[in-house]
Amino acid sequence: MTKPPLSLLALLTIAPILAGGCSLYANPSACEAQMRRAAAEVQPAATLSISHVGVGIKGARVVVEGSLKTAAAAPAEASDASGASAVSSNSSTQASEPAKQAKSIVKAAALECTFDEDRLTALRWLAPPELANPPAPAAPNG
Repeated sequence: MTKPPLSLLALLTIAPILAGGCSLYANPSACEAQMRRAAAEVQPAATLSISHVGVGIKGARVVVEGSLKTAAAAPAEASDASGASAVSSNSSTQASEPAKQAKSIVKAAALECTFDEDRLTALRWLAPPELANPPAPAAPNG
C-alpha cells in the first residue's frame, strides 16, 4: 500500500482553515459595499462616512458603523400680507446680505450583515432609528 505524499495531507488539512479565514477578510468588505449601496438607495442625498467595521463569529457577523451627513432644509421665510411689496422694495438690501449656508445633520449609522461562509444571508440597519425601525406598511383595504 502506498502512502499519500505528506504535502497532500498538509494541503487537505490546511485548506478548510484557509477557506474559513478568507471570509474573515472578504465579508467586512462585502458588508461595507452593501451599506454604501443601501444608504444610496434610502437616502440618495446623504454622504456616508464609515468609521469602524467589526467582525465576529469567524466572519459570520459583520457590523459596519459610520455616519450619514445630510443637508438640512432651509428654514421657511416668514411672510406677511404685504410680502409682495416688501420683496420688491427690499430687493437691493436682500442682494447685499450674505447667503445663508445650509446646516448639515449628521446621524450615526450602523448596518449588520450576517453571512454563511461567503454568502450574505441577512442585512439590517441598526441605526439611524428611521432606517432601523421603518414604519409598517399600511394594511390593504379590502
